[in-house]
Amino acid sequence: MAELFQIIKDSSSAGVAQSPLSIFLNLSLALILGWIYSYVYRITYAGARKDKQLKKEMKSMQYTILLLTVGGALIWIVVADNLVRAFGLAGALSLIRFRTVLREPMNTIKVFYAIILGMACGLSQYYTAIIGTMFVCLVLGLIYLVVKKEKAYKKAHRHNQDSNEKFKDK
Repeated sequence: MAELFQIIKDSSSAGVAQSPLSIFLNLSLALILGWIYSYVYRITYAGARKDKQLKKEMKSMQYTILLLTVGGALIWIVVADNLVRAFGLAGALSLIRFRTVLREPMNTIKVFYAIILGMACGLSQYYTAIIGTMFVCLVLGLIYLVVKKEKAYKKAHRHNQDSNEKFKDK
């Protein structure tokens, strides 16, 4: 096990100008700023608030903004100062974006993350890949919990309204 950590440490130091703590702080700040921005997006959303489809799209877009903020930070950690990496990543992401039919924006972002993390591994940026994977999974888990909580709240609220209507009928 110690050998594995030594290999990760040796190969990461050659390909990354940032420490693991720096990577974590960059991704944390991106998460916080993305969360603030996605919240402001939700508040200022100009779509019809009564239409269920538009509400669903707004929620999906809000989470997409959050994931894109973290993804943008992760991309620049991987690319660093290397122009060849930047063009390679741009080409890979454009292939996925324009050649893959994904109706949900979140699914497109998840595919982008897979490419970014794969590129980090391929460039021997193991710290970036490991911390980035954990961070992306954490963000996706938080989004899942928020969505689950909102659904439970709506279900309970709907049940209370139905109970009140039955009580009024009697």
